[in-house]
Amino acid sequence: MARCPFCGFENIDGVDACDKCEQSLSSLTKLRPATEVERSIMKDSICDLVPREPLVVAPSTPLGEVLSRMADRNVGCAIVVRDHQVAGIFTERDLLLRLNVEAPELLDRPVADFMTRSVETLELDDRIAFALHKMDLGGYRHIPILSEGRITGVISARHILRHISAAL
Repeated sequence: MARCPFCGFENIDGVDACDKCEQSLSSLTKLRPATEVERSIMKDSICDLVPREPLVVAPSTPLGEVLSRMADRNVGCAIVVRDHQVAGIFTERDLLLRLNVEAPELLDRPVADFMTRSVETLELDDRIAFALHKMDLGGYRHIPILSEGRITGVISARHILRHISAAL
């Protein structure tokens, strides 16, 4: 475990930032990658994953339209944006768990009624290990990627698996 020198929180060795105060912990990293896969996960950044262009929708967009656009683009999530800021995310999991068999009756309602509001985001220069850590802790399969505070892409667990497979 790595103790944050700023707040004292115990973090998992190798994380880029403290989970509590989000201060950089890069100076504490003493782990050395033993394989090319480990090196890739620890050293490569999210920009190396080539994040996919996000499907961006407004909070007022009808759920039926969002689902149709997700299917047309063959994507598992839509990023809900208000005033150029991420307001939420709507995923396949939201569809299954929040709507389920009632979905046909709810297609005219705004996506904001069903989106996940607390959205974790990452920056293009964050490490892949940091993305894996956030995804694992939060149970996420998709994370929006920001650049200078604006949504620029989205990564999924599939992006990371492809990157790891290429490193093998």
